[in-house]
Amino acid sequence: MAQPGELFVMVRVPDTVREALLQVLAESGLDQALGRALYPPRNWHQSLSDLHPPEAREHLRLACSRLEARALCLQLDQLRSSGNTPGRIHWKFVPAGHKPLGMKLLMADVRSKLEDHGLAQAFGHRAHVTVSYLADRQLEPRAIAPVPWQIDAVELVEVAGRGADYRYEVVDTFPLRPPAQPAPVQPDLLA
Repeated sequence: MAQPGELFVMVRVPDTVREALLQVLAESGLDQALGRALYPPRNWHQSLSDLHPPEAREHLRLACSRLEARALCLQLDQLRSSGNTPGRIHWKFVPAGHKPLGMKLLMADVRSKLEDHGLAQAFGHRAHVTVSYLADRQLEPRAIAPVPWQIDAVELVEVAGRGADYRYEVVDTFPLRPPAQPAPVQPDLLA
């Protein structure tokens, strides 16, 4: 678990997406099965960077202000788990069967800009939303109705609180560039 004062770049799950994902858990009884192992939904997010110490704040802010990535839509359509030690199994919502290009480009842009400002990134990140880090059992991958998540900004956040009060405080928000327009289609002039 991150320590109060540490900073990182993330995308926070908006209320509408969070409610749709919680509904999936409730309809299957998995929210009850998790009980206290459910990661607090107010903290659901997609990490885009490693954790950094408080003294990196201005470098993080400057790096994020130079992002060139475009807004994207991430489709979450599967619930799965990883790990096999009861009480340490990770449940997460993911896009099934593919690595979304828009998310790969966003993560690469964040990594590049942070490294340009001397902020090394030891870890890579995959598109997901954590439901629990502490589940007692594994899940077979479960398809769910796609939940679209429009990502149009990233946040620099500071870890705050401990225990039940653990949360992420926004330091700054950085809008992404508008999504790319689809290429124009030229009608077949000979038809």
